[in-house]
Amino acid sequence: MSPTILMAAPNGARKTRSDHPNLPVTVPQIVEEAIACQKAGAAMAHLHVRDKDQQHVLDPGLYTEVLSGIKETIGGDLLVQITTEAVGRFTPQEQVNCVKSVQPEAVSVALREMMPDGGEVYGSKFYHWAEETSVHVQHILYDAADFKRFLSLVQQGLIPATKPSLLFVLGRYASDNLGKIEELGAFLKIKQEQNTIDLGPWFVCAFGHNEARCASEAITKGGHARVGFENNSDLKTGEEATSTAEIIAQTRDDVLAMGNTIATAQDARKLLGIT
Repeated sequence: MSPTILMAAPNGARKTRSDHPNLPVTVPQIVEEAIACQKAGAAMAHLHVRDKDQQHVLDPGLYTEVLSGIKETIGGDLLVQITTEAVGRFTPQEQVNCVKSVQPEAVSVALREMMPDGGEVYGSKFYHWAEETSVHVQHILYDAADFKRFLSLVQQGLIPATKPSLLFVLGRYASDNLGKIEELGAFLKIKQEQNTIDLGPWFVCAFGHNEARCASEAITKGGHARVGFENNSDLKTGEEATSTAEIIAQTRDDVLAMGNTIATAQDARKLLGIT
């Protein structure tokens, strides 16, 4: 069995330090927390950057500072994935501009944001550019309809078919904003029933206190886990975690208890096809 990739998501786009006093928002805080997560067992980190008012921004300069700070300390021992999250403010053009300016190893992209209905041609150009320039894209899918549309777009050649990596999001649009294991079943049913596309590694993230249960379920099914303050700050005990690194450590222990091994950044690159 392949090693399990743990991806830390320590800040996200919406929460601030009023939600949790240890949420990293400045460049030094983000760098410090990312490194702490790596030491706790994370092979990857999904990072957002914030402006002076703690607002989510797609700022190439801030991203470059974060990436440099991490690399200067631990080299390539953490695979950093930047985000293109729109939060209802950024256009596909602004999302693309950020990625092209930063040229990161990896980026996460929500299908419905980059390729809304009617935006297939523009979105397709970005996905193929990323493929040609070796920027690894993880496709964010929020529900079964997203997944079915994604598969159709790949079959049409609008999205590259080279072992695409997926993130299944549980609970984002639930009435209680709580991820549930049953949602994962719907994604996996589609995954099992399609046989035309050779899919790459898939991950799960889940909103709310079910995060650990959903992560464990995904891992038992051969998936990988993205955990952290972006989606949840509770430990399995019900206590609030002091940091995302503490949640990574909890997940690492769960993975080891299952008999799996923990992926390093180098393992993650190999599994994701990043050279």
